[in-house]
Amino acid sequence: AQAAHIENLVQHFYIREARRRQRPVMSAQPLKEEDEFQGRDATGLQPADEKTPTEAAETAKYVKMLLGVVPLIGQVFAWPTYFLAAYLAGQKAVYDKKFAFIAEYQLGYVFLAVWIIGMARSVNVVNANGARGPARVDRPDQHVYKVMASSGPLKDAPYVMMAGTGPQGRFNRAQRGVFNTDEVMPLMLAWTVLASSVLGPVVLVPVLLAAYGRITFGMKYKESVKARSAGFLPAMVGERWVEGLVLLCAIKGIFFASIPF
Repeated sequence: AQAAHIENLVQHFYIREARRRQRPVMSAQPLKEEDEFQGRDATGLQPADEKTPTEAAETAKYVKMLLGVVPLIGQVFAWPTYFLAAYLAGQKAVYDKKFAFIAEYQLGYVFLAVWIIGMARSVNVVNANGARGPARVDRPDQHVYKVMASSGPLKDAPYVMMAGTGPQGRFNRAQRGVFNTDEVMPLMLAWTVLASSVLGPVVLVPVLLAAYGRITFGMKYKESVKARSAGFLPAMVGERWVEGLVLLCAIKGIFFASIPF
């Protein structure tokens, strides 16, 4: 009798769980009605029109942005940070000892090598972003999948794209926020270790800005592609600020004897 009672309890539990899982999950805020096919043609891509950029034009745009403006932003933030910490915060003597050590053992080239690796990644990002425009693939999609059928009803099937609306779209965008952060994480960790080994606690300022930006980026990306910009800008500034400090340390470490300040 006891075994039968336990069996009934187990069956009741599974029946209750099955019913619970069949109920629609309601979010705290109702999702907006979205048109999954807005801004897409019959193949699932962005429509081809006179605004569709060429690969050359897109590549030139990102060369200017990622290989010119962004590194410049890093230096614009890095050098004032160094001067403020060195002269206003009284860290000049500490910094001089560290830069003398770096110069003596030729460690400035370690900083420079890591910075060069970061720039090499930026070149590949330019290459990919240049190809995105004429491919007519909008974010958050990073790949385009095709049913490989040479004949039959699937020969001209639409491309396979990420779901962009509803709970599935929110999940995909949230995941993209994670992956985008992961893509820069190895370099960001290397930049942070190198810069903070010389400049100490001052590096926490851009790191905290980058952390705030990345969290905001992920949260906003879940809401919409356009909303992610609110987090992307502070994340980019913070990350490139730290990268700029690495290049500053490379310059000071390699040319320490020739730089009096």
